[in-house]
Amino acid sequence: MHIEQLRSLCLALPGTSEGIKYGDQLCFMVMGKVFCSSNVKNLDKANFKVDDEIFEELCEREGIVPAPYGGAKFKWVQVTHFDCLSDAEWKHFIQQAYQLVKAKLPKKVQTSLEG
Repeated sequence: MHIEQLRSLCLALPGTSEGIKYGDQLCFMVMGKVFCSSNVKNLDKANFKVDDEIFEELCEREGIVPAPYGGAKFKWVQVTHFDCLSDAEWKHFIQQAYQLVKAKLPKKVQTSLEG
């Protein structure tokens, strides 16, 4: 996996857009809400939201740390190099991050994304 593959994976999800936020973050968003990001100056790292139950377990893996700048408080992780996850794991975790963020959107918006 590399940044262009990650970008394709994220943008294939319904209602997803990309943009620069916070000055230096390439963000992938569902209806404006970020579910994955990467620093534009260091595109070999990525951050994404994970399920509360697997946060600690994932952070024990080499190459995965709690996301900086308070992201860990909201159960975000940072993958410090793309090779520490398989392509199948990337797909799983990105889809999960998308679903976790989408679930916080208004029901009407969620329904529009499904149809």
